Amino acid sequence: MPKLKRNASPNNSFLAIFLVLGLFIASPVTAEPCADGSGPESAVVGYVQGMKDYQFEAAYEFLTDNMTDGQSSEEWSELQLKFIVGGEVVIKKVDARPAHATADDAACENSAIVPHVLRAKDKFNNQGSTEFELYTVVKQNDKWLIDLQESLFDEKQIKQWFPDDEIPDYKGQL
Repeated sequence: MPKLKRNASPNNSFLAIFLVLGLFIASPVTAEPCADGSGPESAVVGYVQGMKDYQFEAAYEFLTDNMTDGQSSEEWSELQLKFIVGGEVVIKKVDARPAHATADDAACENSAIVPHVLRAKDKFNNQGSTEFELYTVVKQNDKWLIDLQESLFDEKQIKQWFPDDEIPDYKGQL
């Protein structure tokens, strides 16, 4: 009886799958931009504008329970008042960028990532700061809401999402 030959051993198949997965994990994620007018940016603009104007109840309307830790508007607004007003935080302008698709929603129908550049100062930071942020925005009941906020610190990640922005060099800062 002739012996059957295999094309690949189980070890070689496992190695090939491992290498392919490794390429996806090691590759930087570059999300595709959402179609113009898709709306996710409106949540970030509304939230940051509310925070800028110290209108915390208005800002709250753009957040999911995940972002507010399930607090009521009144509880969350009181906490923001302590931190933002107490720290003399001044947000200079709203700088939301076009939304990008998430890994789970390539069409940006129910979720998106919105890059935002926060330029602000406070009583402990007299020269101001620039923060590069990513907001994960989700659609709930036909309204875009912020579900997660991430500040980027790694230069490679910042350049991936904000390729034309200059990363400031902060000297003498803690």
